[in-house]
Amino acid sequence: MLRTRRTLRTATYALAATVATTASLAAGPATAAEPLPSHWCYVNGKEARPGPIVEGTNGPDTIVCENDVENAIIDGKGGNDNIRVKGMLIDAQVLGGEGDDTLQVNNLFPRNGNSTVRGGLGNDTIITALVAGTAAHGAAVYGDHGDDKITTGSVMGQPGEYERGGGQVFGNDGNDVIRTGNVDLGGRVLGGANDDVIEPKSVGSESAGVILGGPGDDQVRGQNDAVLTIGPGYGQVDGGIGTNHCKVKHFSTGDRIRSSVANCL
Repeated sequence: MLRTRRTLRTATYALAATVATTASLAAGPATAAEPLPSHWCYVNGKEARPGPIVEGTNGPDTIVCENDVENAIIDGKGGNDNIRVKGMLIDAQVLGGEGDDTLQVNNLFPRNGNSTVRGGLGNDTIITALVAGTAAHGAAVYGDHGDDKITTGSVMGQPGEYERGGGQVFGNDGNDVIRTGNVDLGGRVLGGANDDVIEPKSVGSESAGVILGGPGDDQVRGQNDAVLTIGPGYGQVDGGIGTNHCKVKHFSTGDRIRSSVANCL
């Protein structure tokens, strides 16, 4: 009798384990839920509910976000807005909209999507720290229409044979002034139409970086009117269409030069 009970008990445990295993396989692997927006923002002094969109009004607004902004859009809409994101911009966007806006953002950090700052229509001032992404998940700053002043930290992609365009800065239309840190690892800065001033700290110091003036009479030089050193990697400076003045020099000399300069006086 004792042996029969033990045999029955063992068979019951085995059956329970089989059922549990079958149920687990049927359910499939567990997947992580999409993170919910958890920013802490104020619009004109009033706390905004966490959600996918934080909006201003059609007039001048002050929007301040105290922490990271993730999976959300901060939209100033119309008016001369002042938008400040004190944390990182993670798979999120900041839009100035129409008006002469001031946009200040910490690092652009794309993780599963893209991170973007756009000035919109007007003469905007944009200040960011690191603008870094990958070919799949980009980080980008756009001045859009107007005479914009854009100041960023390093503009970079990631190491890799074909990686490019991970971090990008665009002046777009207007007479823009663009000042950046190191442009490298596939990072790109494009002035766009009209007469632009582009002042990076360095270009292609480790791998590859591109400065393209675009149509118009552009000036490309180092910070504070210094001579810009490009290389020893594949740094590229191209003034584009127009009468362009480039204050640049190659890091390397002789047969070791891998950087290039085009359409520059």
